[in-house]
Amino acid sequence: MISNPRVRNYLAVCMACMALGPWSAGAADIKVGVIAGMSGLGASYGLGIAQGANMAAQDINDAGDMAGRKIELVIVDDTSSPARSAVVMRRLVTSGVDLIVGGWGSSQVLANKDIAEHAGIPYIVVGATHPEITTTKNKWTFRVIQSDAMMAEQLAKTMTDNLGLRRVAVIADNNAYGIGNRDIFVATLDTAGVKPVSTQSYQSADTDFTTQLLRIRATNPDAIAIFGTIPAAPLIMNQARALGITARFLGTGGLANEALLSMAPDASDGTILTTYFSEEIDAEAKAWAAAYRQQFADLRDPPRPILAAWEYRAIRSIVAPCLMKNVGPDRTLLRDCIANWRGRLFGIPGEVYFDKTGQLIQPPVLVEIRARSFRLLKTAN
Repeated sequence: MISNPRVRNYLAVCMACMALGPWSAGAADIKVGVIAGMSGLGASYGLGIAQGANMAAQDINDAGDMAGRKIELVIVDDTSSPARSAVVMRRLVTSGVDLIVGGWGSSQVLANKDIAEHAGIPYIVVGATHPEITTTKNKWTFRVIQSDAMMAEQLAKTMTDNLGLRRVAVIADNNAYGIGNRDIFVATLDTAGVKPVSTQSYQSADTDFTTQLLRIRATNPDAIAIFGTIPAAPLIMNQARALGITARFLGTGGLANEALLSMAPDASDGTILTTYFSEEIDAEAKAWAAAYRQQFADLRDPPRPILAAWEYRAIRSIVAPCLMKNVGPDRTLLRDCIANWRGRLFGIPGEVYFDKTGQLIQPPVLVEIRARSFRLLKTAN
């Protein structure tokens, strides 16, 4: 029995779900696996991924886009735990799915991509950014969001070139995501002749950051780069303001989560972030976000379109066309179709495509938190 009320609430709208138990086949012709942490520290991200998948499958099935076939989702909750994620990933790859779209957390995905590579099943990652997730060694793994290498570098350049901030402190989660972002960010700053005035670390489950923040306060920074995720990041912001620290916060995609706005509504104001999706980019993105919010408005947790948008776009615009051509026992055809895919997606200017590492190439998106909402950063190059 699932005790987390947020997960219980969401599972009611899943088309097919497998938490940790055995999966049983339904009547659908095409099975798409979705792995997402719908409980644990990553729940605020995983629920959005699952919702985006559900909306994409429903829209595809309602439109009859699969020439009479139906999409059936097999959704697994990995509890945001690297060890548990590997267990459910192995069960998922042997459950009869045609491919897997999802994954949150670099530590989880780095292990899961090896499982997918060994099994020979296409795996499209929508919620993890470590640079090593996409490499030339991959044959089956793809990623649709930007990597830390792109986001941390862009954030550093925006900080120095656009915002004129030079005295920056860094506080990073001591995991693959936090360390990867920190190292790239610091290396990019170094090319501009800037060195952090303080560098601190923490553990994902920490709740008291007083020691690190007092050290940061002593250096009088004008910016603090936080490389972490929910729930630690908003706690850091709130505690920093309580200690009288007025520095502007910066961050990459891990902070681009709607929960940040509710957990640190005042402290987060003015924060600059790289993100995965902004509904302000084009009219189609705005219309999709409105439809998404309406579809999930009755759930206890507010809809979170940022990662949901990528899960939706990956399934609806990339996976579905390839599945129409390549459903059958030969997964190589499906993989090759994804690798060679290129086209336009709502919320992204211009054409996008996968490079030889399986990384989707796309322009960066930067936002500023203003009045408890994510707004496009107007000063970015």
